[in-house]
Amino acid sequence: MQPINSKYLLAIIIRIIVLVFMLLITSQLSANTDMSPITCENNTLICSADELEVKDIEHLLFQECGIRITGLKAQEGQYITYHAKGPMLETMKRLLRYLNAESYVFEFNGDQLTHVLIYSRGKTRFARQRSMPHSSQFNNTGKKVNAVKVLDIVPGSQAEIHGFQKNDIIIEYDTVPITSASQLVSVVKKKKKEKQRVELVLVRDGSRQSFILDSGLIGVRIQTIRVSPDDIN
Repeated sequence: MQPINSKYLLAIIIRIIVLVFMLLITSQLSANTDMSPITCENNTLICSADELEVKDIEHLLFQECGIRITGLKAQEGQYITYHAKGPMLETMKRLLRYLNAESYVFEFNGDQLTHVLIYSRGKTRFARQRSMPHSSQFNNTGKKVNAVKVLDIVPGSQAEIHGFQKNDIIIEYDTVPITSASQLVSVVKKKKKEKQRVELVLVRDGSRQSFILDSGLIGVRIQTIRVSPDDIN
């Protein structure tokens, strides 16, 4: 048996190394080519969209991030080029502003954003029809009723995260009709101990909007006011 030529053996090793290197490069290029224009990593939202059809955003956000988004149907047939990377909520808000979403609601499962409802100019097809809070106070005489007005938003609070605005009028908290600031403070304190999800209903620009919050501190400065029933109807 003749010994293997050392030069021949070296040539084989070099060829193997080159082949492995080429395979790694090809694999990396393929991964980059297949990369989704929208991805989520460690609560970071990454958008690298070039001429992406707007209606595809809904599919990609759910596929890559587990976030359902509704209300973009009016944007069908439009394409965007948008690049951004940052914390989930901040980047999502910037994307929504880029899409001209004037009003929206975030829904969470714990700390995880799971659903975004986009409203059309403050009015929504997604708002549920509800019986009117304060109905016992309403009459045809035009008399005013009590309501709770938002004066300010606490930075970093649930109210800021969910997009509450000054002059919103809170009319219901966890199915309880709200007629005064002190009443709202009281029911929020009671629910804080239960640590569950609650629904808050408010009126903004004549349109009812429903928000799903964690029980406990909302993060708003409020005041009891007198309003016409038509203003919160």
